[in-house]
Amino acid sequence: MVEGKKAKKKRKRERKERRFGGESGQASNLMVGAGVIGGLALGAGVYAQWIRAVPLEHAPFILAGGAFTLGAALLFGDQKPSTVRIGDAGIALEKGNELVRVPWCDIDRVYVEAGKLHIKSKGAPIVLPLASQKTAVAWILAEGTRRVPDVMDVRREALSDLPEPKDSDGELVLVEDLQVAGRVCAKTGKAIAFERDARLCPRCAQVYHHTGVPKKCVTCQADLGERAVEV
Repeated sequence: MVEGKKAKKKRKRERKERRFGGESGQASNLMVGAGVIGGLALGAGVYAQWIRAVPLEHAPFILAGGAFTLGAALLFGDQKPSTVRIGDAGIALEKGNELVRVPWCDIDRVYVEAGKLHIKSKGAPIVLPLASQKTAVAWILAEGTRRVPDVMDVRREALSDLPEPKDSDGELVLVEDLQVAGRVCAKTGKAIAFERDARLCPRCAQVYHHTGVPKKCVTCQADLGERAVEV
């Protein structure tokens, strides 16, 4: 039986990303330790200043130091690392109900400084502490090296404490509500008025108008044409 002629509808490629929460590590252990020390010092200061028959000369300093240390531990220890998403659409931070997303094509430089991974881009910078985001950082470096190697500026010694990325890492989720309206085609400069007019590079998420998709991505040189992804 011969099938009737049909317009073959191009299926949208599912874009996926991995979702990583913060990890407990050396930084959180230090905060716990600081809290314990601060609490002990605060208690000793209270005793030395008001309970002891003859107050110690240095009691006010012990009291102030304990209160400061305990307060700092409570303040900074309560700050949970941001949840990070890494995948086809780039790198995103969850901030409440919103996602702050940086596509791979918008990243200018990735480097490590002062124990943190810095991601400079055309938008807001992203900074992740290595101690509490080791797995997420390992995935950013692995994906970034594959997708946009020219912007990776990370020395090998900075990778020594990072785990090897595994397929079981994080939570695999679909990329949803990707906003590209308002951007311009990287090839023609034509504005993207509606999401349906956009096509994305599957490697670096560069944006093109559907009427001006080049054979190769202008950012990462990946083959495009029919491989460009609908939003």
